[in-house]
Amino acid sequence: MALLAGMALVVDWLRPLPDAWFAEQEHRRVLDRDGGTLAQRPVPDRGHELWVDLPDVSPHVLDALLAAEDDRFYEHRGFDGWAVGRAMWANLGAGRVLEGASTLSQQTARLLAGRRRGLVGKLLEAYRAAKLEGSLAKDEILTWYLNRAYFGRGAYGIEAAARVTFDEGAGSLSVSEAALLVGVLPAPSVRHPSVDPAAARRARDHVIERMVATGRLSREQADLALEEPIQVRSRRPGGLAPHFVARLLDGASSQTGAEVHTTLDSRLQRDVEELVTKRMAALGGREVDHAAVVVVHVPSSEVRAWVGSADFGADDGQVDGARALRSPGSALKPFIYGMAFEAGWRPSDVVNDAETRFSTDHGTWAPSNYDGVFRGSVRLREALAGSYNVPAVVLLEHVGVATVQARLQAIGIALPEPAGHYGLGLALGDAGVTLEALTAAYAGLARGGEYRPLVSTVAASAPPEARPLRFLSRRAAFLVSDVLSDPVARVPTFGRRSVLARPYRASVKTGTSTAFRDNWTLGYTQEWAVGVWVGNFDGRPMGEVSGVTGAGPLWAAVMDRVTDGQAAPLPVPDALVRRTTCATTGGAAVPRCLHTVDDFAPADEPERPVCQLHGDAIASPGTGGIAYPASGAVLYIDPRMPVEAQRIPLRAVVPAGAERLAWFAEEALVDEVAAGTTVLWQPPRGGVWTLSLRVDGELAGSVAVDVRGAVASP
Repeated sequence: MALLAGMALVVDWLRPLPDAWFAEQEHRRVLDRDGGTLAQRPVPDRGHELWVDLPDVSPHVLDALLAAEDDRFYEHRGFDGWAVGRAMWANLGAGRVLEGASTLSQQTARLLAGRRRGLVGKLLEAYRAAKLEGSLAKDEILTWYLNRAYFGRGAYGIEAAARVTFDEGAGSLSVSEAALLVGVLPAPSVRHPSVDPAAARRARDHVIERMVATGRLSREQADLALEEPIQVRSRRPGGLAPHFVARLLDGASSQTGAEVHTTLDSRLQRDVEELVTKRMAALGGREVDHAAVVVVHVPSSEVRAWVGSADFGADDGQVDGARALRSPGSALKPFIYGMAFEAGWRPSDVVNDAETRFSTDHGTWAPSNYDGVFRGSVRLREALAGSYNVPAVVLLEHVGVATVQARLQAIGIALPEPAGHYGLGLALGDAGVTLEALTAAYAGLARGGEYRPLVSTVAASAPPEARPLRFLSRRAAFLVSDVLSDPVARVPTFGRRSVLARPYRASVKTGTSTAFRDNWTLGYTQEWAVGVWVGNFDGRPMGEVSGVTGAGPLWAAVMDRVTDGQAAPLPVPDALVRRTTCATTGGAAVPRCLHTVDDFAPADEPERPVCQLHGDAIASPGTGGIAYPASGAVLYIDPRMPVEAQRIPLRAVVPAGAERLAWFAEEALVDEVAAGTTVLWQPPRGGVWTLSLRVDGELAGSVAVDVRGAVASP
């Protein structure tokens, strides 16, 4: 058997190299969901405009390639035992794979003949490399390698890579540019500067240092190259959705001559790109360079449109804003509220939106609202719809940062640091997230709390029986969605004519990071989820462009396009009922409550206790006391509402048989009334007040309250 195998090997060795190795390669074609061509990327062959011969390639490319990949290329015959030993020693010493030992001849054989995994594949690759060396000159092998290698972003060959990355030919590449392109070769999907500029710089610097170590570059030349900034100057490649296309090609870069059938809708993609262009023009002069949009079909989780930047040809336009890590601002709040609703909170519950100091691992922290105004007692419905910060932090503290972090990570929002690293600031966006991940998570809210990863190719569509991940109960997800689609609850923050208020029911949330560096708008209906980011890739602050003025109008335009102006409301889950509560306290409403609301509550949970502010006075065996307000209360007067409509109720617990109550603010009489009567007090000024109560002439108690906001003139 061994003899026969040896004879077969000898026969094969004597044969010429297969013509198939050098046959013309088909273009890589990326198709839309209907089979139309989104884009195609050529694999250069002799005679093609992208084919370059070795003399036409910058010598810096050859120096960088040999230094980084195969320093002994002109000495070995296809297989380098010395390099294998060096790589094994380095990898064993590090306890992980630091470097490989494949020669450029082996890599070229892999590109020409295909790749087979495992030990047998490695042996076959070494044999093919040796045969290649016996048939081609060294420079011919390098020529084929440089024209067939994949450099990322859909670029096959060094000429295409130079054009895609630097908008120049392969013959004019500098030391820095050549080192960068060679540096991304081992992992173009993660090292390309348009994907991860920091990783690209590390890869470039490593190649430059290898050039010095192998004597191909002086220290002085290397230092100059290391100081050169990485500036991507690319022309937009042909076709739609260049970022989306490049991402898919990077994910299947080892294939050639294949078609990638995507879920993208070409007509929708074209319309969304036009809407992005119009929005950026409208923001002219506001220090805004880019926008990104992801459109997802909720039932299938398919990506139907993907815009990575406003201008692919801009200096930094190749960065994919849909996949870039950015601060989400308030865009994570809906998930915190959802977990709080699971824990027993309700949209009708009342919290105090007041200046509050929270203890953290880094000291005390007092968050403020976007507009610097506190609202006092607010329902969770208004707090979420209006994006108030203190209530969100209160709920995060109640649910737990670690719990929220674990739940978010389960649905693709990567938060790799320990929970203490984010702390309560997670409620306000102290983390890095991507638009891609956020849009997928919001689509999960639209499905009633079921998460599915985004689907980009037809072949990757999940089978019908695949089980999605439930990350919120259906009731909790509905409550979040209902609040986010409530146009009335948004009014105190966004007004009645905000772009968020569509003529159909859509759930929507904005987010703005510190100093206006990022703004977001994400929203959904039963069928569509749309995520929008607006900002600058270099982190420059925008000119006071918020989520509702920057990303909001673009979100509204895209959502109008996909819904055609119509959307059915989300269905109400079973076992949710409407209950009437006091709008001031959140307690079960009684006839004396001045303002009441009807809101959803689980039918299997008990009714909230009766409103303590407006309920009947409770008799006391002693002299009685002050029932409301509590000592130390911070009372806010909303500056946008008439002061006389915001008078503060004063209520007492009175002893049996009591007849008269007298209320005092400092030493001044507020009012004297019959026992059991509520007094409405309008503070003449802001500040700390001492309120006291006398029951039938005897002092029954006093409290100190802090009045803030707009008050009547003294």
